[in-house]
Amino acid sequence: MYSLRLLLPWLFLVLLSVEAFAQTAATGSVTVAGSLQGPIYPCGNRSCATYDSGQIAITINGFTATTNYSHASNQKSANQLAVSLTNLLNGANSPVTATVSKAKISLVSKAKGTTANYPLSTAVTHSASFANPSFTAIASGPSLTGGSGGPTPIGTLINQLSNNTSLCSSSNDPGGNLPFCSAFFDGFNTNPNDLGAETLVPNAPAGHISPLSAKQLMYPGWTGRLICEYQPWFGLASHKSVGYNENLPSTVGAQNSFMITEGCDINLVDFYGALNPNQSFNLATTNAVFADLNSRSGFPLKFGIMEDKGALTATCPTSNQTEAATVTCLQNALITEVDYINIHYASSGVYLTDNGNPLIFTFIPPSTWPVLTSADWTTIWTAVKAHTDTYVAPFKYIFQFGSFTTNAYDNGRFGWVQPATYDATKQFWWGSNTNASPIYLDNLYSAGIAHPSQLTVGVIYKGFDDNNASWSGNRVMAQQCGQVLLKTASEISKYFGGTKPQIPYVQIATWNDYEEGTSVEDGIDNCYTVSTSLTGNQLTWSLVASDSTYASPSTVHHFNVYYTDVLGNLYSAASNLAVTANALDLSTLIPSGTWNVYVEMVGQPLIINRMSSALTYIR
Repeated sequence: MYSLRLLLPWLFLVLLSVEAFAQTAATGSVTVAGSLQGPIYPCGNRSCATYDSGQIAITINGFTATTNYSHASNQKSANQLAVSLTNLLNGANSPVTATVSKAKISLVSKAKGTTANYPLSTAVTHSASFANPSFTAIASGPSLTGGSGGPTPIGTLINQLSNNTSLCSSSNDPGGNLPFCSAFFDGFNTNPNDLGAETLVPNAPAGHISPLSAKQLMYPGWTGRLICEYQPWFGLASHKSVGYNENLPSTVGAQNSFMITEGCDINLVDFYGALNPNQSFNLATTNAVFADLNSRSGFPLKFGIMEDKGALTATCPTSNQTEAATVTCLQNALITEVDYINIHYASSGVYLTDNGNPLIFTFIPPSTWPVLTSADWTTIWTAVKAHTDTYVAPFKYIFQFGSFTTNAYDNGRFGWVQPATYDATKQFWWGSNTNASPIYLDNLYSAGIAHPSQLTVGVIYKGFDDNNASWSGNRVMAQQCGQVLLKTASEISKYFGGTKPQIPYVQIATWNDYEEGTSVEDGIDNCYTVSTSLTGNQLTWSLVASDSTYASPSTVHHFNVYYTDVLGNLYSAASNLAVTANALDLSTLIPSGTWNVYVEMVGQPLIINRMSSALTYIR
């Protein structure tokens, strides 16, 4: 009894395997009919007896059997032709076995299962001297039928290889471009004069990105909300083209949907305001984003505003204006701006709130108006705060981190990427532009712990490279093959999580700033491809690094093994294999037949997946 109990689980697994692969072959037929036509005498006398001649071809799943008919070859009857075709269809490379009876060829697939329902077609040619061919070859249908059982497709190979983001595809993408795109996006390169640059392509062409939520970058048990900071200007002639126009509802709808897929909780739009008519394109994008998110049931992705200095500089000059006039101008302009935000966005349930208060992020560096003092800025923001405190739902203001203050208008601080001007060494300073240690991030998080009544907004980014921006300062932070993404996320866990306080918000900087090389919408290249080999039933694989210094297995989450049929249908042989795995026995995982086998490297969140080349596996 003891040994039987041990044996039962094994038997159960065997039965499950047999049931999963229980299959039947597919069948079909081709009937040959007719008789050789002739002779005819085109020359008008019996010296030129002419007979029809031609070919009959049967094609099954790309394999073609062809036989000739003619008077000279003595291939003159339907039965003769059927026998000849049957012999050819029983060749080693044929996908079927064939038998013949009275000119009817019966076909049975060698493989079994639904994938054996192969396409079936016939073709007949004839001599131009005759109006019609002597013979016909009638197939039982456009495909073999009756193949059943076996694996169920989980998709197609093309879909698994193609761009699955909301950015436009590259010109090499097997799936073609997205419907809302007017051009391909083949990536942006760094400055070729930056000798020794680690990240040569700061904006990779859009790939097939890991399906894992970006929230998984955070420490275990994180309960906060993930902000994805968004640029609204692509499609505007003054900016680089990435293939799409963000004024289109179809574009922003796809972007919002992909944000949700990737784990974003908030689309934080870089807001260029409603004061300057020259910013009408950006305002139209903002309104399109809001309209799409506002229409989604339950508001799965919230909408937020980051007020940009660009909303104010045209109204309030940055020079040649007195200190007092600048204070008054900015105070009035900001009040006009927040009134617009309150009326048009913040009254909706889709707007980002904290404990019922709408949040406004500000990207307004005080140095933009050098005439102003810190006391002037206190005057400006105190007036703005007093104004919005009269709203039904008063606003909270979150400023870029420099230091926390005790001012009533200062409701929190957010971190931002801090790149240095390009230097072969400084490009690796990922957490500060003044130090190889991440002192900027350390200061942000330690200060946040010390100010628990205010909101601390952490920051995750992949790197930086503004060489494609019109305002370039050749500031570069190497991506280190995806390691910077993981390092910035890990830095947060040094201060928050577990027995330490929770951080309420974390911001990805940025979702789609291609001109500053911070975009994650297209995915991040971790500098790996996958190499495979097959010996019998044993599949093995390894990672091949294009950057042996910075490519790291830490950027890989797991491996999947797939197989495909001749139609490109995709089947799963094994999934979620550990990063340390490098081999798999296929003998019990893939049914009988001829297949192409692939190994997929699945990256950590936001990393581009990589698929190996095909290997032919016959079982």
